This record gives sequence, structure tokens and C-alpha cells, in this order.
Amino acid sequence: MASMRTLATPLLLMPKLHRPAPPRRALARPGLVARLHAGLEARHPLTLIAAPAGYGKTTLAAQWIAHLNGAVAWLSLDEADDDPLRFCTYLVAALQQVHPDIGAELLPVLRAGHLPSQATLVTTLLNDLEAAYVDRQTVEPSPTPFVCVFDDFHVIQRPAILSIVQALLAHPPVGLHLVLVTREDPALPLARLRARDQLTELRAADLRFNEVETALFLQTGMDLALTEADLTRLTERTEGWAVGLQLAGLSLQTHADPTAFVAALSGSHRFILSYLTEEVLARQPSSVQHFLRDTAILTRLSGDLCDAVTGRSDSADMLERLLAANLFIIPLDDEGRWYRYHHLFADLLQHTLQRKHAASLPGLHQRASQWYERHDMPIASVEHARAAGDMQRVVTLLEEYGWRLLTREDAPMLQQWIHALPQALRQRSPRLNTLLVWAHILHGTYQQATPYLAAAHAALADLPPEATETRALQADILAAESFLAQVQGQMLEALGMAQQARSLVPEAQPRLVGSTALALGVAYRVAGRFDEAVASLEEALHAAQAIDDHVTAMVAVAHLALIWSPQGRLRRLVASAEAVLERTEVAVQMAPLMIGTVHAVLGQVYYEWNQVAKARALLQHALRMAQLSSQPTSAIYASLSLARLCQETGEAEAAARYLRDAGELLAQGAPAWVRLDWVAQQVALLVAQGQLAEAEASLTATGIPAEAPVTYRTDAIHLAWLRWMIARHHPQALALAERIVQSAETDGRTGTLIYALVLGAKAGGGTAWLARARQLGEPEGYQRVFSENDLDQQALPAQELIEPLTERECEVLYLLAEGLTYAQIAERLIISINTVRYHVKGIYGKLGVAKQVQAVERARALGLI
Repeated sequence: MASMRTLATPLLLMPKLHRPAPPRRALARPGLVARLHAGLEARHPLTLIAAPAGYGKTTLAAQWIAHLNGAVAWLSLDEADDDPLRFCTYLVAALQQVHPDIGAELLPVLRAGHLPSQATLVTTLLNDLEAAYVDRQTVEPSPTPFVCVFDDFHVIQRPAILSIVQALLAHPPVGLHLVLVTREDPALPLARLRARDQLTELRAADLRFNEVETALFLQTGMDLALTEADLTRLTERTEGWAVGLQLAGLSLQTHADPTAFVAALSGSHRFILSYLTEEVLARQPSSVQHFLRDTAILTRLSGDLCDAVTGRSDSADMLERLLAANLFIIPLDDEGRWYRYHHLFADLLQHTLQRKHAASLPGLHQRASQWYERHDMPIASVEHARAAGDMQRVVTLLEEYGWRLLTREDAPMLQQWIHALPQALRQRSPRLNTLLVWAHILHGTYQQATPYLAAAHAALADLPPEATETRALQADILAAESFLAQVQGQMLEALGMAQQARSLVPEAQPRLVGSTALALGVAYRVAGRFDEAVASLEEALHAAQAIDDHVTAMVAVAHLALIWSPQGRLRRLVASAEAVLERTEVAVQMAPLMIGTVHAVLGQVYYEWNQVAKARALLQHALRMAQLSSQPTSAIYASLSLARLCQETGEAEAAARYLRDAGELLAQGAPAWVRLDWVAQQVALLVAQGQLAEAEASLTATGIPAEAPVTYRTDAIHLAWLRWMIARHHPQALALAERIVQSAETDGRTGTLIYALVLGAKAGGGTAWLARARQLGEPEGYQRVFSENDLDQQALPAQELIEPLTERECEVLYLLAEGLTYAQIAERLIISINTVRYHVKGIYGKLGVAKQVQAVERARALGLI
């Protein structure tokens, strides 16, 4: 059941990723364990344990890993995991159990409901695995590989998932060993792996018990001693099938004539299983039979949950008794709180329940759903309500928990559930249709939101207009509609909708306060009404944090940062952004909307503070997060900031590449106001390269002439025009600078004002303009704006480098400036000391120095650190 594995319910997630211990009284199989060890020592990338159900595959794998000293990740799969996003989420979560850096950037994105492209995902995983393995090698000379076990891999049928696994095997990192425990061969290139001696495999013939093992199994596990003839016959009749032997042993414990029982045992595995299960169940006390029957609907068992479903009060004791009786129950944790039935046993219990007691099923699922709701596990509650056939309860639960599922737990699952509802029920719910609108807004698929917005309006029209609930729904719809209008460039309409939405929401509804205040704050920001925007966005932030709505909080901070940056309030920007990032990433370990934008704006500030290496790292992280989570606006911001950094550090080709990437994203659809920032950075590069005609054409294409009124929305373009005019020695350059200064002063855009003053000094304003810029900029730490424009007497142009430093050389240089030794740098960057020496030699050559002190001084003079 998918609900049992939600990442938001650690109690139930733990069994999902729990490294199991071998079952009590399990028969040791040293020969098979030795074969598995041999495959690992031979560095085979894959081990396949393939056999039909009941052959002890999982038990053997658990016995083997109990002997391993290396790191092991174990992932138990079921049918619901045959979903690429879900599978990859659990895969990365499992690998993080063995090394926290594996998938450190991937997992937050996956948890937020975004699945990167296969190439991006596999490349990121392979790089992380290699780095983690190298990190272990610095501590351990010859570490064993990371072992990742996929139990019940036969449930995975989707080509997209199999393709990911195949890609991992096609370029196997030395640090990863996959183990597939499966009932059937997966659609992977097994023949090729065999031919290359890259596969260890155990099959049914290997797993069958021989007579000696059968005797030991019955004696040690069930205190049974059979005659040699009966042992031979039982082994033949069951073909050494572990689950058949276990069921036979349970039956033999109550049979007076073992020989007669064994002689009567015949038929196919399925027949023997069915016969023995009926036999075993029939011999249990009625209280045990009823308990087994009623709890068969549960894929995970706990005492409290079973009490709620069965009406008992002693379920915890019953589970312990079943475990002691070896009755096909498997513990899932070390505390004895959670269990599950053996899969075959569970299948037969469910079959019996369906066949003989189908009328009781809805009630059992209803009680399970209610228990999960009481314990704040909405995903499990919804799934049991669906199994009960109670679609109205499903609607109620989704309406109640929908925003939480959308922003914190499982957005894709929420959408699947809503779409699976009967059409009439879905259409009658304005809340569910509005949730779908928000889902498309949060994932950037704005155009797909239109039909659900229309459905939400239609459903709302059927409700009493003056009811409190109707007003709240109307506010939610208007807030979403305001965002869609902003994307389409309809700024006045967006502001009007947001104002109306906020006026409809009472303070007692913090979720709606957060979303409507956010919509209003964003609309005010785009309109250049900063004071009102800050007030609304801070209101949204506080409301969101009160209910752990990290998506709304992150978007609010991103837009606050986009205000504080042109206002020149860099220190407040950094303090607020870093605090929210830390709170979000620690609390939910997911990547909310616009987290890439927040990192990008932080990177811009650190670049302005002349901490170039840190800025580069932040911006590259921002870009990776934006790309992984498919957030084009964040990716554009990060790319533009990296383009500026690369341009000013002499990396013209990289700057052009980042600009080109941002332009391609713009062509795919992004908010209209982002395009102006792209044009401004494009013009900066063209001017720096002397391509003034091309720069002028780009500026003209914006429809904002140099003589147009200067406003917050046109700042980037007017500053770009000013750069062009200075390069052309245009007579109107100083006049344009004066107009930008006047507009920025009037509206309190101190950041814009500093840039205008610096450029104005070059346009003819002279030292007085520069002195004022310094006076305004120094309290907030502005540095790069002066050095980039050749106005800092202590700095030299970055282009005086003999050759631009590579990204790795920049990282080494930054650590040299911190005073780290070569050994410490090697440890920090996970490289060898010889590699550090190689990069240092390259740095010295490009900076034209011979010593470390000289290199650091020269780098500071160039503004590289």
C-alpha cells in the first residue's frame, strides 16, 4: 500500500528502509552466503537472487548482509513502487543511509515531487557514489562497496525504472553493488553481464533445501524429528521449498501420524500452499483465526492499529505470540512495534477474506482509515478509504489534507487520487479543483491549470455566496488566479485579484492568510510598491511558518530577496534567506518552489561582497537545484548570475553559455518580467565584447527606449542602456544616469542607486558620484560594483589574468586564502595531495607569482577572492 511509505511518516518509513535481521531460528546456509561473498569480492556490480515465492530469498539476503562489515542499504518494494518518482525517492533515501552525501541535492527535489531527466538523475547519482566511495577510501584503504538490496524487485515493471537501473549497471561505479531479490528475471541485460563476468546469481535450484537442511530446519525451527524415510519423502514432495516445509512443519506439530500426513502431501506448489494454509489456519484457536483474517488488509501491523481494526485490546500480545509460534510474521523494527505477514501468507489470508468474509471488508478499511487519520497519517487514511469504496470520505480527507499533501508530502499522489475520483464528485468540489490549479502553478505548468480553474469557479457558483466557507474558497481561487495573471503579464488584473482575495480571508485561517498574502505581496512587488509588498510578504512568511507551510515560506522569502536586492539591503536579505533555508531544509528535507531562486540571490550578494568562490558555489548549487526540480525561473536567475560572475572573472565562453541556456528556458515559457533581466545581462556581455550594434538591437527589441520613464520594472534595461551609452560615448549618457538616480532615490531603490552612481561617474559625474556611491554601499558591503567598473584604485581588471582560472583552481585558491595546508585542501575537496599541487602550480602560472602569499595578494587585487 503506497500510503504506508510516505516520507512524512517516519514511523512507517523506517520499516521500508530498515536493514532486516535474519528471522528467528532461520537455518544457516553458509555455502550460499559464501557464494554471495565471492561475488562481492570479485567486484561484480550485480547479484541476482531469483526464485519463485517462498524459497527463502529474503531470508538468505538478510543472513548474508548480517555478515558484512560494509555499508548496506535495504529497500523493500511493493506494487506501488513501480512509479519512477517514488522508486527514485526511496532509492536515494536508502543510499543516504550508507553515506549522507549520496543524493544530497537529488533527494530534496524528489521529495518535492520533481523527477529529473534520466541522464541528469543517473549522472548525479554516479558522481555522488564515486565521491562517497573515494571519501571512504581516505579512511579505509580497501573499503567494500556500498551494497544496495532491492527486495521483491519483480514488482518493478515500468521501463523508465528499469532503464535507470540499467544505466547504473552500464557504468557501474566502483562503490556500488546492487542486489536484486526477485521472483522473476528483470528486463535487464543479464546475458551481457554474465558474459562480462559481472553477475552473481542464485536461483531456485540453489535455494532448495536438501535432506540434511530439511532435517535441521524442522529440528531447530520447530522441534520436529522425522524418520529418514519421512524426511526424504517430505523433501521430495515439497522439492525443498522453504515455505512449504514451514507450513508442513506447523501441521506436523499437531498430527499424531507424521508418516501418513507426509504420504498424503502431494500436488503443485500452489495446491500444497493452499492446502497447508487451510490446514494451519483451521488448527488455530478461533481468536487467532479472526485476528489473522481481520488484519489481512494491513501491509504493516502494530498493536494499536490492529486493536483499532479488530476491536481487540491485546493485539500487541497477539503479534508477539504469532511471532513466537513462527506463524509467518516478520518483525520490521528492533523495538517490536511493527510487523508484516510473509507475502504468500498475506496473499492467502486476503484471498480467504475476500472469498468468505467480503462483507466485512469495508468496515475493516474504514476503521483503518480512521486510525490513520487520528494519528495524522493522511496518505494511509486516504488509501484505506479508497479500499473501503467510500469516495465521499476520500473527498473529505483530500479537502482537509490537500494543501499539506501538495506542499509537504506527496503532490503526485494527491493529483492521482483527485483524478481517480468519479467525475461528478470531482467537479462538485471547488477545493479539489483549486488544489489542481495550485499543483500546476507550483510545478510551472501554468497553461494546464486553465480547465481546473474553470471547474473551480463553476463548483463555487453552486455554494451559498455569503457562507464563510464560500468566501474562503473564493479567496483561494482568486489567489491562484492572481499568480496565473502575473505569468501572463496582466499585472493590474493580478493585483486586483490578490487584493480581493486577501480581503476575504479571516485571520483564523493561517493557510489562506499565507497564500493570499503571498499573492498580494508578489503583485505589489511586480508593481514596484515595495513597502506594501514587504508587509504582505512578511505576513505570508509568518503565517506559513506557523503551520510549517515551507513552500509558501520559501516563495515569500524569494520575493522579499528580490525586493531587498534593488533596495540595497544586502545584510537583511542574507540573514532572512539563510534562516529560512536552514529551517526548511532541516525540517522537511525537500526542495520547495523557488529554493533555487533564494540560493541564486544569496549567490549574487556574496559575489557583490567579493567572496567569489562562495558565490560561485551557491550559484552552481542554485542552478543544479533549479534544473533538478524543473523550475525555469530559478534556473534563469541562477544562469544570469553565473553569466555575470564568469564575464567579470574572464570566462567569456562560460558567460555566453549560461546566457544561451537562460534564453532557451525563456523560450519555453517563464514570467514576462524575467526576460528583462536576461536582456540586461546579454547587453552587459555584448558591450564588454565590443558588439555595440548587437547590444543596441537587443535593447530596442524590449520596447523600452532609453528616453522612457525610469521605474522599478525598467531599472535593468535603463542601466543596460547606460552601459551601452558609456561605451558609445553617447552625449546623453550622464542625463540618463541622472534620471535613473532620481527615480531610485525617490522610491528608495538604494541598490539601483549605487549602480547608477557608479556608472554615472564613468558617464561624466566624476568623483563626487563615486564618493556618494561608496558612502551608500560600504555599510552593506558593496565591493564588486566598484572593481568591475574600474573605479577601485586598489583593484585591477580581471581580464589582466594570463589565462582564466578553472572552477577547481578557484576552489583551491579560496582554500589557500583561508590558510589551509595542501593535505587539508585535499581532504576538503576529496582529491589527492598531488592533485592539489598540480592546481596550485596552475594558479601560480596564471597569476604570474611564485609563492602562496603572493598568489593570495594578487587574487585579492584581481577580485577573485
